[in-house]
Amino acid sequence: MQRHFSFTLQIHLRHGIPPFEGRCRTDKVRMKRAGPVTTILREEISDGNCSRPSLRMWTFRNASVQTASYGSVLTNPFHELMTQLFAVTNSSFIHRTGLVPGMLFAALLLVSAPLLMCMPLTADPALYDLQAKTVLSGGVLYRDIVEPNLPGIVWLHLAIRGMFGWSEYALKGVDLAVVLGITFLLSRWFAGSRNQQWLTALFVFWFYAGTSEWCHCQRDTWLFLPALIALYLRWHQINRIEQQSCSANTLFAWGVLEGIVWACGFWIKPFIAFPALAAMAVGWQRGTKTKSHLQDLSGILVGGLLIGSAGISWLIASGTWAHFWEMAIEWNPTYFEVGRERWTWDRLFRQQLRYYPFSLAHLTAIPLACWFLWNNQRTDRPQFLQERMLSAVYLGWLFQTFYFQHLFDYIHVPELMLAITLTVYGCQKFLVQLEQVQSVSIEARFHATPCGFVLASLTILVCVFFSPATRISRVQHWADCLQQGSTPEIKTALQHFPLPHWVELEPALEFLRRQNLKDGELTVHNVYLVHAYAALQLKPSSRFVYLDVLTRVFREHQPEIVTSLDQSGHRYILSSLLENGMTLEDSREVDPQTPHALPPTFPEEHRGEFPYQHPVVFRSGQYVVHRVSGTAAPLNPEFSPLAMTDDR
Repeated sequence: MQRHFSFTLQIHLRHGIPPFEGRCRTDKVRMKRAGPVTTILREEISDGNCSRPSLRMWTFRNASVQTASYGSVLTNPFHELMTQLFAVTNSSFIHRTGLVPGMLFAALLLVSAPLLMCMPLTADPALYDLQAKTVLSGGVLYRDIVEPNLPGIVWLHLAIRGMFGWSEYALKGVDLAVVLGITFLLSRWFAGSRNQQWLTALFVFWFYAGTSEWCHCQRDTWLFLPALIALYLRWHQINRIEQQSCSANTLFAWGVLEGIVWACGFWIKPFIAFPALAAMAVGWQRGTKTKSHLQDLSGILVGGLLIGSAGISWLIASGTWAHFWEMAIEWNPTYFEVGRERWTWDRLFRQQLRYYPFSLAHLTAIPLACWFLWNNQRTDRPQFLQERMLSAVYLGWLFQTFYFQHLFDYIHVPELMLAITLTVYGCQKFLVQLEQVQSVSIEARFHATPCGFVLASLTILVCVFFSPATRISRVQHWADCLQQGSTPEIKTALQHFPLPHWVELEPALEFLRRQNLKDGELTVHNVYLVHAYAALQLKPSSRFVYLDVLTRVFREHQPEIVTSLDQSGHRYILSSLLENGMTLEDSREVDPQTPHALPPTFPEEHRGEFPYQHPVVFRSGQYVVHRVSGTAAPLNPEFSPLAMTDDR
């Protein structure tokens, strides 16, 4: 005879949940409706033979515990505590609205938005602005400024600057809007509880708010928004195909729209093709409706060709096509080879430390993604389709960043956002299943919800202590951001890397302002000093704007670079000792007798190289202004050349 243990649990139904009708087998569950209260009798809850297939999830996720009596089971004070905690954390209003994580997200946004708006722009957005100004002034991309990437980001800068102006706040405001859009789309991807959605939004935005300025206003993050929009379109298109809910023309039209979105992302960065193909492969694998899939594919190709043709037409009409093709064929292979040469495990490890603690999400997201792809491949439930699609996009994104791109921080932002989303969802799904599994005792099942509350609380505490977004040293400048704006002092206080050191750079810029320079009379040697062109409202002296990097990456083009500089008519050169490899302490050493000379510890063997063979006329710490005297040769092709012989 099977042993039965009876207990009574009173549950108040949530708002909007229809009453449960019918009766299950008495050897499984006996359930009856008594006004607003439902009584369940049984030790182990199972929905195997119940008329409502989701009884277990309905019982625990759509109700809030009010009272519980277990007889002798809950005589342990710990059990009583966990029961009360379950009642609080599963409160109908709190659980339905996601009140706690929602309030935390609002507080984080309130604190982080002014700080993000006052953080400095890095060299890349400044370069894209220079390219946009080149186009607006009648110049030609790739001919007037060397650029190894596709022109999509320059088109975006042209649009943004045309609508919102040329201030830093305009660009950073668009960046914040893009990140909030990404956060919203990721949080809504899985149809989970509001708590899960708000927690996803909280951790995704928290991660981005703690990244360095090098990750802001970058192509990979902006690329991620159209990728997510296209992913939503893909999911709805698969549902249309499987449900046969629309005509062939409608399928084709939606395919065209999706192809347009993917192609827009492709013009920003072509590596979007990998996650795009992964998402499409997951959808096409599910069904045998070959005709519908062909109509879908043809629409995607047409949409992609439309945007591709529009972009190529612009390149041809603007006179850019020949120079674009020259960059793609003659320059870019070297660019990618050098990127792979500088890929090391040490750099990867240090990069993940900068993302800590959010980089730990990869440890759960990678096995989760593999499990979802493997375990859900034979089911057609919509939830499993969402799991497989996001997992495929995540692994596809991870693959292309590690195998095809440079090891830059900003490149890995989208994949970490995906990892965080999968991790939050995976933890929530595990806790729900823990509540439902028959082999788990009723006590353990009731402990799952407070365990989720404790896990989320501990994660939040870790983020508070370790994320740069919530460090006191940064948050203390919140009021200054509102009152003063993005001043050199605030930029220096908020930036993660002193490249450039804005306070130290300002005297050098002021010296150059007094020289009444004209377009083409200033050469900036280092990447992070490219801001000087915008600050002084000058055009670069040559097409090699990222002069030091281009010298080291395209070594076979050094004679061309030297000729371009010698013929430019430049009068002054601005360089950074720190960017060229000297330590911060050495770069700030000053001889009292010659305060505007190179530091006493400057390596003698490099004094005859560009730009140090030119006389120094002004120096502010690490920043040196040279007056041009003679040729630009020789150029040093090594990375951080001043650090090579510095063995002190």
